[in-house]
Amino acid sequence: MSQDTINQRLKFLVEALAPSGRAFSELIGESPTNTHNYTSKRNTEPRAAYIQKVVSHFKNVDAHWLLTGEGEPFKEGTAPSQNQTNISGKKNAVNVASGNGTATTNNITLADCEKERDSYKAQLEKAQREVELLTGQVETQKSLIESKQQLLDFLRGGLNRPN
Repeated sequence: MSQDTINQRLKFLVEALAPSGRAFSELIGESPTNTHNYTSKRNTEPRAAYIQKVVSHFKNVDAHWLLTGEGEPFKEGTAPSQNQTNISGKKNAVNVASGNGTATTNNITLADCEKERDSYKAQLEKAQREVELLTGQVETQKSLIESKQQLLDFLRGGLNRPN
């Protein structure tokens, strides 16, 4: 990928350092809209404050390369770790690497996992209650059909009776 413009270099960093533009934005404390605009629109150059957040958060990014395109994207010996996932209770804490050749970072806190788990539990409980209600409705419907059938049989039998 050619990295002639600062926008292209920023897009390279987003792809190398985060699973998505939104995650990259959250890491540096910026709006996902800004990141999207800076990485997809050639005529929207990032503000100095945005660039400062990038190089302040990602200490291994070479600021000179980001600004000029000269040199390497990462400081010598500090290329991004491979497939890192934060499994601590704090954001941006020590990561566990798995080295299959792709560079992605997922900073997921324990609180985030617990919140997502609780959300899934609530959805499951709601679905189970709905299944119980629907099962009850089906049983009621079967009972009504059976009663109607008995009534029809009774009425048919009464009409065929000799007077």
